[in-house]
Amino acid sequence: MRIRRRSALAVTTVLILGGTAYGMHVVADGAPADDNVVSTATAFLSSWQASDTYRAAQLTTNPRQARIELGAFRRHTGVTSVTLSPGHTVGATMPFKVVAHIDHGGTSATWTYHSRLAVVRDSPTGRDRVSWHSNVIHPSLPDGGGYTLRPFTEAVAPTVTDNQGAPLKATDHPGLRQILHQLQDRYPDREHQILGIRLSSDGDSGAGRIVATLKSGRAAGIRTGVDAAVQKAVDAAVAGQPGASVVVVRPSTGDVLAAATPAGTDLSPAVEGVQAPGQAFELVTTAALLEHKAVTSHGRVDCPASATVTGRTFTTPGGWHAQGTPFTDVFAHACDTAYVQLADALTGDELAAEARDVFGLGLDWHTGVTTADGAVPVLKGADKAAAAIGRGEVRLNTLDLASVTATVQNGSFRQPMFVDPKTSGQTRAHTRRVLPGRVADELRALMRGYAQEADTDGAAFGGVADQFQDSPEPIVGWFTASRGDLALAVTAPEKTHRPDNAGDVARAVLDAASG
Repeated sequence: MRIRRRSALAVTTVLILGGTAYGMHVVADGAPADDNVVSTATAFLSSWQASDTYRAAQLTTNPRQARIELGAFRRHTGVTSVTLSPGHTVGATMPFKVVAHIDHGGTSATWTYHSRLAVVRDSPTGRDRVSWHSNVIHPSLPDGGGYTLRPFTEAVAPTVTDNQGAPLKATDHPGLRQILHQLQDRYPDREHQILGIRLSSDGDSGAGRIVATLKSGRAAGIRTGVDAAVQKAVDAAVAGQPGASVVVVRPSTGDVLAAATPAGTDLSPAVEGVQAPGQAFELVTTAALLEHKAVTSHGRVDCPASATVTGRTFTTPGGWHAQGTPFTDVFAHACDTAYVQLADALTGDELAAEARDVFGLGLDWHTGVTTADGAVPVLKGADKAAAAIGRGEVRLNTLDLASVTATVQNGSFRQPMFVDPKTSGQTRAHTRRVLPGRVADELRALMRGYAQEADTDGAAFGGVADQFQDSPEPIVGWFTASRGDLALAVTAPEKTHRPDNAGDVARAVLDAASG
C-alpha cells in the first residue's frame, strides 16, 4: 500500500484481549484451542493494539507489507485508541472484534467491526505466522495494498418545514423540489455532523465507497414562510400546465407562500431565470405614468395599430387598437402602441427609478435562496419605448412580478423571503419610497377592472411576452393577481396572444387558496 508520510497520531492503548491474558492456551469462551494458533494470533493482536506495528508485522508472512498497511490504518483513520478482542478459534482461524475510537475534524465516535485472521506454518522458517492479507485489518480492504480507510465528516441535511413547522418534501410538493434542495445545500447543520469511514484508493481524494457510518447526527429544521395548503393548490394547478411557473407572496409580510417551477431545468425559472416580461411590465409603467401625472385613469388615449419611435415600429400583440379611448381600456387590453407613445412623457431615469425605488426591481434581494432580482436600465429613444412595454433590456421573472403586485396591494415594497433573516444571516432589501397612496388606489382600481374582464375575483393584470410577432420564439403568457393578503404571478407557454393558460393557473390557485 502506498501511503503519504504524515506525523503519527497519539495512540492510547488498552490491552483487553477478550478477557484472555497473552499466552494462555484457551480463548475467551474457554474452549480448547491449538496452542500455537492462539499464542501467535494473540501476540499479533496484542502488538497491533499497542501500536507496535513493527512487532506485529514480524509475526506475519509478509512483514514489509503488513507494516505499511498497519501503519496506514493507524495514521489515516484518525484512530486514537483500539481494543482488539479475540474470539473462538476454529482450526487455524481466529475471528476477532475491533473497537476503534475515532476523532476526525472535532467529531468523535466509536467504530466497532469484526474481522478474522489465519495462522499458518511459515515454510522457510518453520515458525507459525499470521497469514497476511489486507482484509485482516478490515474485511472491505482489497488485498495487495493501494487502498486506505479514511474518515470523513458531512454536515447533516436539514429538514425544511412550512410556516407551521411541518416537513416539506419534494415528493409531496414537486413544484418546490429545486428550492428545497437549494435550502438544504445552503443551510446544512454543521453542529451535528455525520462521521463515517470510506474505502479509498490512492489518489481519489478519499471519495470512495462508504464502509461505515459511525455517527449519523440529527437533522436541524429550516422553517420557511411556505403555506402548505397554498403550495398544494399551486402544485395541483400546474400539474396540467407543463412549463408553467408560479410564485405566491403575502403582500403584508413579503413571505413566499408557495412556488412552482417546471421540472427538468437546471435552475428555477420562477426565481432564478429572467426574461423579457412583455406586457406585464406595463403595470410598472402605469405606476410611473400615474405618479408623474402623464395620464389619468379616465383620460382619453390613442391606441393606434402601430407606433414608430426613432425609426422603430411597434405593434400590439393580438392587434387591438382604438382612437381616443379611455385609459382604462388601454390598460385592460395592454395596448403596447399606447404605452410606447406615453413613454415619451417619462425620462429613462424616471421609468428605471420607479422600478427600483418603489418596486425594488434591480436591488440586491436576500430571499434565502438564489434569485434574479430584475433589471430595468436607464434607456432613451426607441430603447426606452421598448422598456415601457417590457421588451428590449427589461428582465424579470415570476417572483419579480408577484412582488410588483404585492407592492401594489400593500402600498409599499416588502422584499420576498423564503426564510427569515435570522436563518439566512442577511437583511432584506428596502426601497427608497413607498407607492403614493393616490397611485396605489388608481392601480388597484385598474387591476379590479382588468380582473372583471378576465373573469377573475380580486385584482389582476396580464399579457404576453412576444418580442417580435414573427419570432420563432414561443409566446409566454404572464398573469398576476391579488386577493386579500395573497399576490401571485404565473408564467406559462401560450398558443395565442392572450395569457389564457397563465390566467387559468392563477384563477385555480386563488380559488383553491382562498376557499
